[in-house]
Amino acid sequence: MGKAKLQMKTFTGEFNKIKALIESGEPFAFARFSDGEVTMLQNNVVVLAEDHFIQGDLHGDDVKHNGSYLPEEQKDFRPDRDVFFQKKLVEAFKHRQPNYFKGIPPSNAPYGNVSWKFCTELYGEGDDEHLSFSNVMINANYGRFVEEIIPLFAKRKTVLLANENADLSDLPFKVEKSFTCGPNCMINDYHKIEEMKHWIEENNIKDHTFLFAASTLSNYAIHELYKDYPQNQYVDVGSSLGYHFKLKGCYYRHYLKMYWHHGVVINEVDQWN
Repeated sequence: MGKAKLQMKTFTGEFNKIKALIESGEPFAFARFSDGEVTMLQNNVVVLAEDHFIQGDLHGDDVKHNGSYLPEEQKDFRPDRDVFFQKKLVEAFKHRQPNYFKGIPPSNAPYGNVSWKFCTELYGEGDDEHLSFSNVMINANYGRFVEEIIPLFAKRKTVLLANENADLSDLPFKVEKSFTCGPNCMINDYHKIEEMKHWIEENNIKDHTFLFAASTLSNYAIHELYKDYPQNQYVDVGSSLGYHFKLKGCYYRHYLKMYWHHGVVINEVDQWN
């Protein structure tokens, strides 16, 4: 017999699920496995450097910022050197636990369907309910994220892991505790997870909402923290708060530019059925 067909998912339905969980205060975790993470899961090189990028077989010069990636964007994963981190990412992706959701690329994208197939095969059968869309809070859902989910953070005790260059002064919600990371944080700042664990343990932290905007470090951290301290919410917000953080590296992202500078939500909807 062939592999059973996965449950149908809708972009709206998955957004509503995450919103309801945040609003209810029920503990859960949501981690995004986007293009970079999928390339790492495949054990291929990922490099965003000052003057070039490498993503698996793709190589090129980047011109978004006058030919350079800014520090908050830079990353460098080499399979022969970073065996530990690839293993940890696979563990984070394959881990199964109630209310532990993993967002993956959609099945309807021109190239994303290859990533979707890889991810669903790596994950294995069953537990479809805990697979979601990596882009569920951006693109066509970004307007709803700004208008419906960000206000919920103001009602929660919020903790943040983000780049050291993030400016928190204009965030529309209070951050009770912030942790920072630097360039190539997915390799250089793995120790931040132990720092966060120590803070949770020492302060008996429960019923908090942790937000992560720290590249692949977010995936490691969400997995480890939810596994050991499942009394909180852990949400990978990716670049969705980049405009609020005043991070120049996020300004080029199409969905952010269109929303904040033109008042338009891009019509890009993920799905599988």
